[in-house]
Amino acid sequence: MLKITRINHSAINTRDELDAMRHFYVEVLGVQTVERDIPAKFAERIPGFWMQFPNGQMHVIQYDRQGSGMLPGMSCQHADPMGPHTAFYVEDIEAAAAHLETQGVPFDRFDRFVFTRDPAGNTVEFQQDPELEGPVAGGRGA
Repeated sequence: MLKITRINHSAINTRDELDAMRHFYVEVLGVQTVERDIPAKFAERIPGFWMQFPNGQMHVIQYDRQGSGMLPGMSCQHADPMGPHTAFYVEDIEAAAAHLETQGVPFDRFDRFVFTRDPAGNTVEFQQDPELEGPVAGGRGA
């Protein structure tokens, strides 16, 4: 079964306006930013910044859809993790992936991340809820 526990983040894109986007959200609107929690090998290749709100995050990602869009080793057939998307935490990432599979929903899996598309083509991301990691939820290789 797939059980969503809460929203993790929403992501929006910019092509060449990363500095202007940061100025608008941080300086004009006063939104707090936080460190990006991504592996160093990806951080340089995915320019952007993360904003923190009381109920989740918004990620701003610099991304040119006319380019390849994918990082080395990332071959998505069913979703676009670099484009606009919404990410949800789930109770058990292994159960979530199994549920999508039994429902016939195509998805891409990268370690602790699962990506799919909704019927309108919007990318949806699932991650193990870190507040529930442990022997039951996260202990099965999440």
